[in-house]
Amino acid sequence: MGLFSNAALALLLAAAVTKAQTVGTLFYFTPGVGACGFTNTSDQYVASVSNATFWAFPGANSDPNDNPICAHNVTVTSGAVSVTAPVVDYCPSCAADWVGLSPVGFEEFAPTGQGVVSNVTWLVN
Repeated sequence: MGLFSNAALALLLAAAVTKAQTVGTLFYFTPGVGACGFTNTSDQYVASVSNATFWAFPGANSDPNDNPICAHNVTVTSGAVSVTAPVVDYCPSCAADWVGLSPVGFEEFAPTGQGVVSNVTWLVN
């Protein structure tokens, strides 16, 4: 018998993943029915993570609605601006360090016409 049970190890891994900050690129997306199974609109603060982040989250299985990341938030920071939003979807074609916010969240950083904001810091919490 090991020092930790499988459940305890999974919780430790989830805690480690949720504490890791990433420097990456912020994009905006138009929410609808996301991978987590929630229906959201562009005037709600919601987040999307990369395909790699979504599927590598501890406890993820083949059903995206059951992914534990769906019970977490993402906090995005650039300069003095910080936005926290629940994870509701993933971007299948985004690089691992990309994170998305709905238009209302993105506009806290830049107009949507800018498309992306480079060098943001983000973490799953």
